[in-house]
Amino acid sequence: MTQRLRRDILVFDLDGTLVDSAPDIAAAVNALFAELSLPGVEVPVIRRMIGDGAPVLLERALLHVGAAHKAADLMARFSVHYGENAVKLARLYPEVTETLTALRKAGCRLGVCTNKPIGPTRAVLAAFGLDSLIEAVIGGDSLPQRKPQPEPLLTVIRALGGTPDRAVLIGDSAVDLACAEAVGIPAIIIPSGYGMTAPQAQVTAASFAALPEILARL
Repeated sequence: MTQRLRRDILVFDLDGTLVDSAPDIAAAVNALFAELSLPGVEVPVIRRMIGDGAPVLLERALLHVGAAHKAADLMARFSVHYGENAVKLARLYPEVTETLTALRKAGCRLGVCTNKPIGPTRAVLAAFGLDSLIEAVIGGDSLPQRKPQPEPLLTVIRALGGTPDRAVLIGDSAVDLACAEAVGIPAIIIPSGYGMTAPQAQVTAASFAALPEILARL
């Protein structure tokens, strides 16, 4: 890829976009639920609950099993379990490393804006060697706001030395689409089955490897 892109500030979601992390998240939820003598939740169900941050995920999982516990009371234990499981079962989606490397070589600045807590986010990026390609990261607990509010995405764009007129958000969920719309930038959606609501995006990619061609048209 040699063409310089007009929109060269590229911000990526993490879960469901760069990494399939649902198995590890499910393992953490189910380890917590085992402590509470609650039934486990299957990975496909957890996958649909991901996208709005860990507290909302835990609320949804508790509701799913009919538990009366409050998510806020359980977040500390959940964080311990997820810290122990964050990179055991997760896997990169195909062509992620190769595509990000090509985009960096083409002069793009790359960032991550996710609702996953910043600690596990950095652990996942490091485990897959993406920390050398990603220059700015905002997690779900980095700011008072999280996606789909615009502030996290704007913070990453500024950290990359860019402005919204040069930026694109690449994600997989309706949360990502709403966040991009709040900032007024294009979103490229790569559907992955994450999230409670399917995004109705104007620009979609069938795979990660298709991104450079799509970006060249924006």
